[in-house]
Amino acid sequence: MRAALIAVMAAALLSGQAYAQAGRQRPSTDPAPAAQKEDPKKRMAREEAAAKAAMKTVPDSKEKYDPWKIGK
Repeated sequence: MRAALIAVMAAALLSGQAYAQAGRQRPSTDPAPAAQKEDPKKRMAREEAAAKAAMKTVPDSKEKYDPWKIGK
């Protein structure tokens, strides 16, 4: 009786997970339609400019980082 109960519980749990994964469709992550795609070189230049601008906002470290330092 106990083994049958465990088998039924396992089947119920496994089928529930499979239903949850297949139950909904993922939306498209592509924001632009295929006809309006940007040139890859322009896109890379734009992304590099954005990365450089973001790095300017990161403050410089005043002290050297020591990963083996324990406490202060």
